[in-house]
Amino acid sequence: MRKRKRIGLFVSYPEMVHVRRIMDGIMTQCKKYDYDLCVFAPSTHLSFPHANYVKGEENIFELANFDELDGVIIDYSTMTGDTENYTLHKLMKRLEQYPELPKCSLEIPIEGTKLIETDNSEVFREMARHVIEVHGKKKLCILTGPKDNPVAEERLRIFLDEIHKHGLTVPPEYIIYGDFWYYCGDALARRFMSGELETPEAILCASDSMAIGVMDRLRKSDIRIPEDVVIIGYDATDEGAVNQIPLSSYDPSETQMGADAVDYVRSCIEPDAALDPLQRDVKNNFHPGGSCGCQTDPTYAMKNFRNMLYLSSYNHADEDEGRDVGIGTLMESYALEGFTASKTAAECIKNIFDYSDLLNPFYNFYLCLKQNWLDMDDDVTVGYPDKMSVYVAVSTVGGPSYFGEEEAVTFQTTRMLPYLKEEREKASVFYFSPVHFDGTLLGYAVLNRDLCEHPRLNVVYRNWLRYINNALEMTRSKERLQTLSVRDEMTGAYNRRGMYELYRAMLADAQEGDALFVSVVDMDGLKYVNDTFGHSEGDLGIKTVCTVLTSVARENEICVRSGGDEFFLIGIGKYGREDEAGRASEFSEAIAKRSDMLAKPYKVSASIGCAVFDDCKKVSLDNALSEADERMYRYKVRNRRHRSV
Repeated sequence: MRKRKRIGLFVSYPEMVHVRRIMDGIMTQCKKYDYDLCVFAPSTHLSFPHANYVKGEENIFELANFDELDGVIIDYSTMTGDTENYTLHKLMKRLEQYPELPKCSLEIPIEGTKLIETDNSEVFREMARHVIEVHGKKKLCILTGPKDNPVAEERLRIFLDEIHKHGLTVPPEYIIYGDFWYYCGDALARRFMSGELETPEAILCASDSMAIGVMDRLRKSDIRIPEDVVIIGYDATDEGAVNQIPLSSYDPSETQMGADAVDYVRSCIEPDAALDPLQRDVKNNFHPGGSCGCQTDPTYAMKNFRNMLYLSSYNHADEDEGRDVGIGTLMESYALEGFTASKTAAECIKNIFDYSDLLNPFYNFYLCLKQNWLDMDDDVTVGYPDKMSVYVAVSTVGGPSYFGEEEAVTFQTTRMLPYLKEEREKASVFYFSPVHFDGTLLGYAVLNRDLCEHPRLNVVYRNWLRYINNALEMTRSKERLQTLSVRDEMTGAYNRRGMYELYRAMLADAQEGDALFVSVVDMDGLKYVNDTFGHSEGDLGIKTVCTVLTSVARENEICVRSGGDEFFLIGIGKYGREDEAGRASEFSEAIAKRSDMLAKPYKVSASIGCAVFDDCKKVSLDNALSEADERMYRYKVRNRRHRSV
């Protein structure tokens, strides 16, 4: 089987209608040419006001390894919006290192890339022709985007040119510059309602959002739609289709633009291969609705309605229905409660595996986490570590399925996914999505689907990932609290609570005839070090004692900080009386060497008392520690006497 070509698409907020359309074109051509598609996509737009969240989302672009891609497509309009377009500039800086890699940008030029433009001039002309020829309207108003904005000015120019071809004119006061958003549509409607402007017969809107703004405000007045004024939009959004008055709107040629981008990449990477361009008829771009008086297309309206609908239940008996998970299905699954109820990290990972059916339909799903994802002190916000681990793999097509740390597959992050290069019968799409909490890196998810499978990345997947982000962070917090409850924060040794918990487990696992070994260790001269050299040096002395004691501990022994500068070493196993003096000597020699290595103006030393009890089950731990403590005290007094001689 030949090496399958792989194209990388860089976008953000993939559930928006604009991205869905360019993906339709890209995936249609990728399927024709048998190309895999890797989509690197934050779930939010880069202008989202939560700065830390955006930082965690856009970090997914750092994962892309351009050595693994044969071509790159960049959607400029969704890759901007953050401060000074920082994310896009950073991506392009990395791409400069790959001058031979075919690169193209959509609709808006980027230096160093091939510009793929969309020609919607015929669509805008058709909008004007529709209100004039089909509905016979002559008194027209045009609502476009910001003045001097090249896109807004071009749309206005085409509208006016087509209107003039029909022998009509638009007075200057009916040429309205807006913001492509709801507010300017609302403001224009208020001008009609107040009588400042006489209501026209039709309004051509250069975006659906502006058209909806006009309609929603006019519905609250005596101006009727479409009887008094016809309204036409541009974008054909889900929201427009399910508006109280369904909006008549035109679908942009963004699908064609996405297809043309793939054709350009193909011409670069396989110059001798034939092209099969996508052919679209502009007449099919029109979706009639009540806002112009045309008969609404019920199939189209219901499709969009279901895209936005929250169903609290669905037909479980319908096998096909289970493949189409909606936001209602996700919410009513109570997956969030299942995730957050996880008591341990292992349980959390298993729950993610179990709830993966909410991602249907898909081929494979992978959750890749950094190896120390539970460590809350490892605060990474930019880039990815050299190695990652697949903690969850779910396959519906016979691939690997597993979960948990013991099963996790570790790989070099430059591979992006250890299964990316596996041979498959047909091309597919891999969605790479960030997994983080408020910008702190946890890992990333990879969803593998058929190229022409619907839905694309949508509100269901975005919120499912939010569940995962929150569940992983809550698990990290629980693990941290559990650790703090049994560990000493400064030294990492067990505290008294941890000591008793572990000792009970050690005692339960003890074999017949096992002995109990205990040591009590107390640092010498801590007050002198604190008073003379400062408490930071005193803390260093305490940590040094703990480090040395841990270094001489055996596999079956635990190190405990009982408080202040006092430590215990406890073990159950095969011990003899010779271990009392032998272990004390071993510790004393080790701490003397460590003190010499530190080369401090003071000596780090500690007194130790060791005791062995032949039958661990016939002596209480507290009594054993008391005996060792007395021996430690005698050791300390004896050493003081020697030092004073």
